[in-house]
Amino acid sequence: MITVEHLTKCYGDFTAVSDLSFEIEEGHVYGFLGPNGTGKSTTMNIMTGCLSPTKGRIRINGHDIFEEPEQAKRMMGYLPEQPPLYMNRNRAGVAWKPQGDYP
Repeated sequence: MITVEHLTKCYGDFTAVSDLSFEIEEGHVYGFLGPNGTGKSTTMNIMTGCLSPTKGRIRINGHDIFEEPEQAKRMMGYLPEQPPLYMNRNRAGVAWKPQGDYP
């Protein structure tokens, strides 16, 4: 089960998500629907631990996504439209620039 409690995300004076609460039960399929700019991607990024909330709590099968991230992330999978990857870094986290001719 995924539990979202009083989730809020602010960027300065702009509130992207405001006091959102819901539960997703095991064995069901859910979707976020709404116009652009309504906080769907922000909510998913917070739920998966990719973005910190301003306020609120998220639990995945009882594990808080920020207090127990490894346990919580083992319980879920998520592939966003634009994955938060750093393609110009090697395994040590050092920036690199490709050499040679690439198409």
